[in-house]
Amino acid sequence: GDARYAPASGQIVGILKQMHETMQKDLAEATAQEEAAISSYEGLMDAKQKEIEALTAAIEAKTKLIGELGVAVVNMKEDMDDTQKGLLADEKFLKELETSCSTKTAEWEERSKTRAEE
Repeated sequence: GDARYAPASGQIVGILKQMHETMQKDLAEATAQEEAAISSYEGLMDAKQKEIEALTAAIEAKTKLIGELGVAVVNMKEDMDDTQKGLLADEKFLKELETSCSTKTAEWEERSKTRAEE
């Protein structure tokens, strides 16, 4: 019985070695695929992180610009208000000057007429 058993165990050991090699090869392939997936994921995450940083910087720059423009608008409105007040004052002065000139012209004409009659 022992003579027949030895070749069968040799066959079983051969099958087990082949199964072991196949499993090691499968494990190596799965490990390589997993490492590639991890590397790809890490690359994607790095790219996305850089994109987030760039977009955050753009948002901060635009927020700062909005603030600066808001201040500029307020300053321009104040300048416009001051200019409008100046314009009103100038228009009032012009009317007073026109009235004064008309009065002086009338007085001059009256004086000239009076002298011409003398």
